[in-house]
Amino acid sequence: MWTLSQRFVARGWLASLSPLLLWLGLTGFVLAEESVTRQMWEKSLTLKAPGAFPPLKPCRVSYELSWNNLLSAGMAQVLLQEAGEHQVAKAQAGTAGLARSLWRYDCTMVSVMQRSGLQAAYMEHSETDTRETATYQVHFDRHQIRTITELKPVGGSSLRSQSICPLGGVDDLQSAILYVRSHPLCTGDHFTRVVQPFDRPYLTTFTVMGREKRKVQGVLYPTIKLDVKIRRMDRRTLTLGSFKKVKTATIWVSDDAWRLPVEMHASIYVGFISATLTKREPLLDAAAQGRLPTAMSRGP
Repeated sequence: MWTLSQRFVARGWLASLSPLLLWLGLTGFVLAEESVTRQMWEKSLTLKAPGAFPPLKPCRVSYELSWNNLLSAGMAQVLLQEAGEHQVAKAQAGTAGLARSLWRYDCTMVSVMQRSGLQAAYMEHSETDTRETATYQVHFDRHQIRTITELKPVGGSSLRSQSICPLGGVDDLQSAILYVRSHPLCTGDHFTRVVQPFDRPYLTTFTVMGREKRKVQGVLYPTIKLDVKIRRMDRRTLTLGSFKKVKTATIWVSDDAWRLPVEMHASIYVGFISATLTKREPLLDAAAQGRLPTAMSRGP
C-alpha cells in the first residue's frame, strides 16, 4: 500500500486537474485544529438555490499535471454528458513518466447529478496503485449518504464494508462545482457546502478573490481567482476536525461561457502540485448523450 503522503499527492493531482475533481478534492489550507460540532457549523452552510448562470453544456476537458513546476506527472480527461433528467460526468486520470515510476496511480470516477436543482444522486470512484484497488459507491439520499467501500489487495481477497452518514442534501464534486459556477461570483462572495468527493464528507468553503488575466499553456484567459478551504468531517458524529496536509491553494476559473478551471496551484507538505488546462471542446449530437451506471439502479 502507498504511504499516506504518496496517496495524498496522487489524489491531490487528480483533485486538481478537472472541472469535476478540481475545486474540492484535496485543496485548501489549514484551519484551527479544534473540533466543531454540527450545531456550530451548520449555520454557515450556503442553502440558497442555484444561480442563473447558463448551465455547462456537454463537453470534454483535458489537463496536464505537474509537481514542483518541474516534473510532468500525468494527464487527465473529463467527459460531461446528458442522460435524460440527469447529467453524467466521467473522469479518468493517472500518473505518467518519471512520476509513475515513483507513484503508480490510476483513477476513474463517474458522477450522476439531477440537472434540475443540481443535486448529487450517485457517485462511483476507483483508484488503483501497485498494492491494491479501492472502489467506492456512494448513494446520495434525502436524509443520508450511503457509502460502500471495497478494498482488493493485489493477489488477495476483497474486503467490503458499508457506512452511513446521517446527513442529507450533500454535494459530490460535480454538483458542488456546478452549484458554485451557477452564481455571479463577485469578489468577496463565498459558498460553504458539505461535499463528499471520495469516501467521506468535508465542509468546504469557496471564496471569490477577484478577477485577473492568466496565461495558461500559451493562452491568455480572463479568469476568476478562487480560494478553497476544507474541514474534515466525522461521518458518524458530523463533528469537524482540521485538514492539515494542504498549506495553500489557488484556482483560476475562466471568466467566460465555460467557467471551468484553467489552472490550479496547491502547496502541500511534500511539495507543490499544479494542473493546467490543455484542451476543452464541446460534445454534440450522439457524443453528448451518456448512460447511467448500472450499479446506480441496483442500490447498495
